[in-house]
Amino acid sequence: MAGFLDTLAVKEIDGDDQRWRLLEPCLYHLKVPDGDEWVDVPIGFVTDFGSIPRLLWGVPGLSPFGKYRRAYVVHDKLFRAPVVRSALSARAISFSETNDILREAMQVLGANWWLRQFVWTGVSTGGRLSWNRYRHADQETA
Repeated sequence: MAGFLDTLAVKEIDGDDQRWRLLEPCLYHLKVPDGDEWVDVPIGFVTDFGSIPRLLWGVPGLSPFGKYRRAYVVHDKLFRAPVVRSALSARAISFSETNDILREAMQVLGANWWLRQFVWTGVSTGGRLSWNRYRHADQETA
């Protein structure tokens, strides 16, 4: 199974409880703890953890500030820059693979099957608009 190699150190941005800045990098290896591919979230990256509607925060496990926030940070990073790295290269990943990595990372952090599927379904159906907006912005800066 995949693995996180770091704890998560963050700081709230200007009293805004919805945006946080990483104080240390967050490294996540895909598939196995020391796997050949990883996602590296750099110091200074800004996240909202999970873009989960407030109405659902009371559902056990769905608060964006809970135990799965490292998985949400990795997903946020991949939404903005959908690239997985390896020792010799980097490869672009799809919307689907980005969401699959979130589901895998939640499993690593102990989320049960129901919660992983619920979150995966939410981001797979509700995240396409944000994904497309980031890709459009990428094209404008290219």
